[in-house]
Amino acid sequence: MAHRLFEGKEHAAAYWKYRISPSDHLIQQVLDFLEKQKGRPFDLAVDVGCGSGQGTVLLANHFTSVIGADVSPAQLEVASEHAKRPNITYSQSAAEQLPCADSSVDLVTAMSSFHWFHGPRFLQDAHRVLKPRGCLALLNYTMDMELSRPGCCSHTLNQVCRE
Repeated sequence: MAHRLFEGKEHAAAYWKYRISPSDHLIQQVLDFLEKQKGRPFDLAVDVGCGSGQGTVLLANHFTSVIGADVSPAQLEVASEHAKRPNITYSQSAAEQLPCADSSVDLVTAMSSFHWFHGPRFLQDAHRVLKPRGCLALLNYTMDMELSRPGCCSHTLNQVCRE
């Protein structure tokens, strides 16, 4: 049986308080890679599986608009309470059905959340929303992690993540 985690308000508040945030250095590495790939300006980023919004907030310093997407209303409520910048919006949506038009997004991130998604469907939808030369950043900054999913080009994804 599947368990739906991170949905209660108390759990979401604890997630905000205790979850490790990505480092500024890591975010800068992603931005440097994006700039090499497509150049500026950086218009739209989508932080998928954003949880309580720690990564979303960091991206807001660098993009005209940032969307934090998550399936949990409680996580999004906590994220909204901490979103002090007007360029941040949150959307209750599945990773496999991103709330964006085709070819509209410069950067799609999944910060320690990819393992929750249906890999092939998420990758297909990320490809749909990314602009030409836009980037997908699958970040994990808490431990070494190997992606292993049947039918999901795991070897290639692990090499991309190491890069």
